[in-house]
Amino acid sequence: MKRTLVTQAFGDKWQELLKVTQPRMEAYAKRYAIDFMAITKPVIEPVQYSKLAIGNIMLARGYEQVMFVDADVLITDDCEDVGCPDSEGSQHFFCAFDEGEYLDRKHGMVELAKGFGGKITPRFYVNTGVFVVSNKFLGLFSCPPFGCYPDHFGEQTWMNIQAHLWGMELTPLDPAYNCMTSVESHFGLDRYKDAYIIHYAGQSQDMDKLIELVKSDDAKLREAGR
Repeated sequence: MKRTLVTQAFGDKWQELLKVTQPRMEAYAKRYAIDFMAITKPVIEPVQYSKLAIGNIMLARGYEQVMFVDADVLITDDCEDVGCPDSEGSQHFFCAFDEGEYLDRKHGMVELAKGFGGKITPRFYVNTGVFVVSNKFLGLFSCPPFGCYPDHFGEQTWMNIQAHLWGMELTPLDPAYNCMTSVESHFGLDRYKDAYIIHYAGQSQDMDKLIELVKSDDAKLREAGR
């Protein structure tokens, strides 16, 4: 199976952050013999929706599976292959962490879908900062109508709506593989001991502070042999 790990970072500060996180991403990709790709120029405005280009990347380059991680993510050296076969031996799945189990995001999904003439009954609401998807689920990357880009948690709610409109089944991702601050507190995780993928979601208001935090955590993980 031809696979790649994709991230994206736009603007000087995000690319500065990526310099800290990218070595771990590249090490993960090398460890599991998959390609690595960093998108550093937006293909659409608003830039968050550039994530939808993954569908085109898969088709154009023949990738059967993509793992996506935001630039504000640290992958530990002992992180397992998130895209390995599922319990039935298939690598064709859509795998992400369902934050809708403990954060009320589903009402916003229903209302946004209704605004575009869609009707959904939410079964999940995933965080799209870390996910794995195969080329059997290209509908996930369906674009909004030209010039209309809803800003409900960026592109995240839009992608969740697409997953429901296309009737996709979710393979749940363990919270240790998308360990955000809110996840740590809810599940009682310790990012330095329990997490395999640390995600600094919602902390980009002060990029300088975020970069220093990620540098500090990167050093602590190295001290722990991770």
